Amino acid sequence: MLRLAKCILFAGAVLGLAAFSPSLTAQRKAAPVNSSSAPVPAPILQGKKAFISFELGDVSSFPSTYSGGPERAYNEFFQGMQAWGRYELVADPKDADVIFAIRFVDTPGLSNPQIRVGITDSRGRVSLWGFAEEINGAFRKKSRDAAFSAAIDQVINDVKLLVQPNDAHP
Repeated sequence: MLRLAKCILFAGAVLGLAAFSPSLTAQRKAAPVNSSSAPVPAPILQGKKAFISFELGDVSSFPSTYSGGPERAYNEFFQGMQAWGRYELVADPKDADVIFAIRFVDTPGLSNPQIRVGITDSRGRVSLWGFAEEINGAFRKKSRDAAFSAAIDQVINDVKLLVQPNDAHP
């Protein structure tokens, strides 16, 4: 009887966590990118040309955990930024107003892997802004791949919210 009670209590706890997890995730994603309304650095807002830099992140997750290779985050981010069209993407950082550096991070200290993007002023090489989005866990590779792409989409939306807060789609 005591064993049955423990099982019921455990099942209730698991169901309770499952019920509240989506709302916690929604709350996290609903937070504004610039919650303090601090001024956004001028090169980000006024820049016309951008260079996208691929920072080699953790490569051990490819191809076993996610499809593709270590450059997958770069490729998807580049395509998304190109589709947005806000910045003219250039092949040489010397021609850019801002540099977006993208990196996939999966270190033991993190609960979930992350996609990180740093924005740098191309003239002075000063860090201007940064974003990090977690990749939600999943059991099936197809679902992990979808979560990876969703994190890339979210970080692109973070940039949109920063640059054009009224035009982004959260």
